[in-house]
Amino acid sequence: MNRIFQIYGRLCLFCVGLFFMLTSVSAAPTGEIIFVHPVTHSEIWISNTEGTTARKLFSQTFGRIDKIEVQEDGNYVLVVADKVVFENDKFKFFSGRELYLLDRQHPGRKAKDLTLGRITGFADADISKNGDVAFTWRSGIRLIRNDELDKLEPKIEILTDNVPKGTHGIEWSPDGKHVALNTLDGLYLLDVATLDFFRIFEKWVNFPTFSPDGKHITFSTVVAKTDKLTTKAIVVAAVQPNADAEIVHVKKDYIYSVNSWSPDGKFIAYNSYTHKKLVNIDQFRTRGNFVIPATGGEPEPILITMKHTVYSLDWDNKTYPVEPADSLVTTWGKLKAQK
Repeated sequence: MNRIFQIYGRLCLFCVGLFFMLTSVSAAPTGEIIFVHPVTHSEIWISNTEGTTARKLFSQTFGRIDKIEVQEDGNYVLVVADKVVFENDKFKFFSGRELYLLDRQHPGRKAKDLTLGRITGFADADISKNGDVAFTWRSGIRLIRNDELDKLEPKIEILTDNVPKGTHGIEWSPDGKHVALNTLDGLYLLDVATLDFFRIFEKWVNFPTFSPDGKHITFSTVVAKTDKLTTKAIVVAAVQPNADAEIVHVKKDYIYSVNSWSPDGKFIAYNSYTHKKLVNIDQFRTRGNFVIPATGGEPEPILITMKHTVYSLDWDNKTYPVEPADSLVTTWGKLKAQK
């Protein structure tokens, strides 16, 4: 009998050890993901990483949403979307793109229109940790400072027009002191105070995003190309001049859009798909959203309850309250004072 208990005890210890070993190896990303619904492109949803708690976050009237950016450690969500024009309380048409501001603590409040039709044709936008909004327009960068956000017509100022050729994408660093610019001439880092900049990576890149500590940046880029095949990769580089870039994920024929770094710095979220005419399919899903370890490794699916690929998302580890009824009349000025 004692022998049986000894064997049973050893088996239990083995199972416990195996559990912790497997948990550490396959540790899943945590937190919640805010995303544009993949079918109803005018809605913003929120879910855990698996997608099992997916629900609508904001009740707003937008046209098609091109992009969302979540403020780090803050309450705001910046939205790039078509403006809906009404006449006699009925939908009339969609006008040009606008920049909108939403508050996660008050999801029922009407979105704040920051640009009010004064800027058209801007390429990209982002919001910093302290609430400054920067966006690329024509040959330069425009800025709406955080102390303008509660005003009826926030002031839009010129940050600089001295930027590398073909600047289109912009991403704030976690400290709010720099912006990354993806251009036709590579990836650059701009100091917002001094307006000095240097090139991090010399080739064309897309969708740059900083690690939470600001020391690294990830993006997608083409690493090889033939007449029929294009090989794209997800790359991580140190934030320094002419940095050595490390490929953490690569496949032929696939398109990668890097979305966000997880708040703990361990994972990179991206969406992926392959061209319908190509047959080089060696993943269990050819379309969808995935994470990979930031140091490289095999992809794991996220938002698996979504039947279509989510193209714009941002990751966060905050929690979100239910909208209180009396908050719908809170002014933006009062909200800023509360913050």
